[in-house]
Amino acid sequence: MRSNCINTILSRLTAGAVSLAGLCAILLFVGCAGPPGLAAYRQGDYAGALREFQAEGDPAGDFAVGVMAYKGEGVTRDPGAAADWFRRAAGQGHATAQYNLGLLFLKGEGVEKDLREAAHWFRLAAEQGYAKAQLNLGLMCAQGDGVEKDLPEAARWFQLAAGQGYAKAQIFLGRMYVRGEGVAKDRREAARWFRMAAVAGSAEAQIYLGVMYARGDGVAKDRDEAVSWLRKAAAQGSSQAQEYLERLGASS
Repeated sequence: MRSNCINTILSRLTAGAVSLAGLCAILLFVGCAGPPGLAAYRQGDYAGALREFQAEGDPAGDFAVGVMAYKGEGVTRDPGAAADWFRRAAGQGHATAQYNLGLLFLKGEGVEKDLREAAHWFRLAAEQGYAKAQLNLGLMCAQGDGVEKDLPEAARWFQLAAGQGYAKAQIFLGRMYVRGEGVAKDRREAARWFRMAAVAGSAEAQIYLGVMYARGDGVAKDRDEAVSWLRKAAAQGSSQAQEYLERLGASS
């Protein structure tokens, strides 16, 4: 009975593995220009920071002004103005600005929603090695949103981001190996990527890995290992992990 339950759990966990719901939807406010603009910003002198950033006339300064326009720091919040500043910086190769601009096009915030434009800017940032952009572009390739659907290409972008230690990408890549989507089905390889994310503290990956140990799928069957990983996830507040522990006859 427990074996059947675990089989059902793993099927549920890996069904519909790739979804745009996994897209990062929060603008990053990192990479702002250095002193003296950044010093003023950190002190809460937004007017002074804006003057300094605008005076710099370089991509980092333009990016910083875009961040402040988006957040409404020192100016009235204006996503449209933020998009303009991000575009200026992005056009000069600023990877984080390219990523942020992609997010604005994805959300239709400050610009008209345009998935093709979003994918374009994500691609530029991804080609510079920006892991979050690589993940987002992979997700768009997997769904065919803004680009042609291409599961091998999705897996390639996930692999690049996962190789940088990005846990979300490691999870998506692991899911693709479980299902054989865009890559040859390989449960051992799936478990390897889930383990990396689990070790990094991802409760989701800890659940996946725990279930695989419980089932002996991609790893040697090991109830103690299964319980250990599921308990780690449960300790982070995962009710799903707690449910699986109860099905294994364990407790958190």
